[in-house]
Amino acid sequence: MSELMSLPRRHATVMLLVAVMVPQLGLSLLNPSIPDMAADLGTSVSAIQLTLSGYMAGYAISMFAAGVLADRFDARTLQVWGLVLFAIGGVLAATAPTVGVLAGARVVQAIGGTSATVLCRLVIQRRYPESERMQILTSLSIVIAATPALSPFVGASLIEIATWRSLFGVLAAVGLILAFAFYRLVPSARPTTPVAVRPSSIAAGIGAALRRSGFYWHAAVISLAWMSYFLFIEQSAYLLQGIHRVSRIEYGLLLMIPAIGYISGSVLIRRMSSHARAYLLGTSIGGIGATVVIALAVSGVDSVFALVVPLAVTYVGVGAAIPHAQSGLISLNLPAQGVGAGLFFFVQMASGALYSSIIEALHLRTIAPIAIAIGTPALALMAITLTRLGLDRRRRPAATVSDEAQPREPQPAR
Repeated sequence: MSELMSLPRRHATVMLLVAVMVPQLGLSLLNPSIPDMAADLGTSVSAIQLTLSGYMAGYAISMFAAGVLADRFDARTLQVWGLVLFAIGGVLAATAPTVGVLAGARVVQAIGGTSATVLCRLVIQRRYPESERMQILTSLSIVIAATPALSPFVGASLIEIATWRSLFGVLAAVGLILAFAFYRLVPSARPTTPVAVRPSSIAAGIGAALRRSGFYWHAAVISLAWMSYFLFIEQSAYLLQGIHRVSRIEYGLLLMIPAIGYISGSVLIRRMSSHARAYLLGTSIGGIGATVVIALAVSGVDSVFALVVPLAVTYVGVGAAIPHAQSGLISLNLPAQGVGAGLFFFVQMASGALYSSIIEALHLRTIAPIAIAIGTPALALMAITLTRLGLDRRRRPAATVSDEAQPREPQPAR
């Protein structure tokens, strides 16, 4: 901890927050340009949307690879090289002649830049005291929510004076600048006991994670939350620009409304004295919002605000669930931290990519079925939370349940 304390703490923390913006910028900055990209590359909007699923597939690969490597190497150094790879992917995307090349470039982007999702959290686990972790994790969650909400508006403004190819160039430049700054401002975060990258050690790390029942619980929570949020991000251009015919600028502004709910959920879990109660409250509110989203869509209410406003309520649950699940993962104190974290976030991102790909393959072209697909994971999240709480009430004395209002999670070693 001494190396971190010798540096300005705020500089290291700010760089961690900035680094987790990169995956979200790569995911959403170009969303307002999807119709232009389709026209320029001579393909369909649906084909361009599928490149987002490719980005998520690369995201999932990056999660596991970064986690495995971080058990052997310095997480700070790995993150620097990840940002460089993100920049290379940006250059390839900027010069892509076909949608196939663009899809491949976006996978390269994701494998590089999205490593921050795992590596920044490992820096937190290795360099920050336990008492500070939840504050930083919720800050990360807020940044992750705010970036895809604000970046489409920024992208919509920039596309008025530039091309989509130049925006990929901007992302490449951002990646290189951040790589240099991250190396300079963030302390090294080497594993306490480095583990060789071998199939046997990877298998042992996976086995250690899968033997913890809490791992399954937290992985399910974060996967369901992400499935709902990512599906909306992927389908938002079609829903808002394609069906509701809003302008690029209006699209960017409208995306901020659901993000307000996400941020509210993260603030809720940060401010309440009991994180477990905040999580329970957030997912319950989110389930109510999802019910309203589906009900209004099925009833044929044809208003853009009938979609985005109840989604803001839905994503209160998402905003509470994601940092809660991440904190729960850290509390498991797995022997192979990198492999465990990599597997955890791989499951999250793979679930989002697979779910969105299935929905896209169904060629849903009206609001009602898409709204049902977006709301269903949020309802499932509320259902498994209440089910687990009910099971816990039957297992433990009533006084304990009333005090915690949530299943006891494994505590970190002290």
